[in-house]
Amino acid sequence: MNRIEYIVCAKTQYDIQSPFMYDLYNNVIAPRLDKATLEQLHIASNDRFGQLCYKLADYYHATAADPCPTLPGADKTLKDPDGSLIGLVRNPHRNKDSEEAWEKLFKELDVTLSVDLYDIGLLFTSKRLSKQHILFRIL
Repeated sequence: MNRIEYIVCAKTQYDIQSPFMYDLYNNVIAPRLDKATLEQLHIASNDRFGQLCYKLADYYHATAADPCPTLPGADKTLKDPDGSLIGLVRNPHRNKDSEEAWEKLFKELDVTLSVDLYDIGLLFTSKRLSKQHILFRIL
């Protein structure tokens, strides 16, 4: 999927109906880390992947679960206190092979929710969520 197709198909924060997605957007995706926090964590201001990893771990009180056999294609896997996994995939639309790997990952039986941010993919295995794949565009 190219960037134009993605922009046309993706939902924005104004389309959110799921309480979980609303919470994820407002408490993890949208907030920006301040300069002092970025320096303390040694994360570059343009490293969206690193910032999202930190914000997910902080908000969900998750710890690193790498390497993870359940989500073998994820670049980073976090485990939250209830045992659910959160996988992050860097650049799922980089090329045809990475798109195929991304599709295979979000169709896994264990993955209940996948969120496609175009340059980062998020995978959740929480049984509290219904099976869905969301294309989400940040305005």
